[in-house]
Amino acid sequence: MNICKYILLSLAICVTMTAFAYEETLTFVNSNGTTVAFSTEGLTITFDDSSHAIVINTETTGTIDLANVDYMCFGEVTSHIVGDVNSDNEVNIADINAVINTILSDDSNSLADVNGDGEVNIADINAVINIILNN
Repeated sequence: MNICKYILLSLAICVTMTAFAYEETLTFVNSNGTTVAFSTEGLTITFDDSSHAIVINTETTGTIDLANVDYMCFGEVTSHIVGDVNSDNEVNIADINAVINTILSDDSNSLADVNGDGEVNIADINAVINIILNN
């Protein structure tokens, strides 16, 4: 999985110049659903070791812990509520059903991996139930 992240980040470096023409931000989406966005103006990405990327632009410098990054993309990404598998901005029984449907249909819904272990299974159903009970 980390190899894919490094390949994607390396690709981001290669296409940054192209991104200037289309998008104004580079957004990293963490496994917990939070996002970190950087302006593409003057953007450079370097690696300080095998687990961190240093992102520098004309406005700021930031260090990204790659172990927590699910994916990155150019453009704005709306934040996501952990456990909101069906993307209706609520965590409820419908999300439990969405996880079950993902398991039974063998679909690839990354939102159904609620506990972030890389698999969609009964543990994710339990995670949604815990989110509902704790709210």
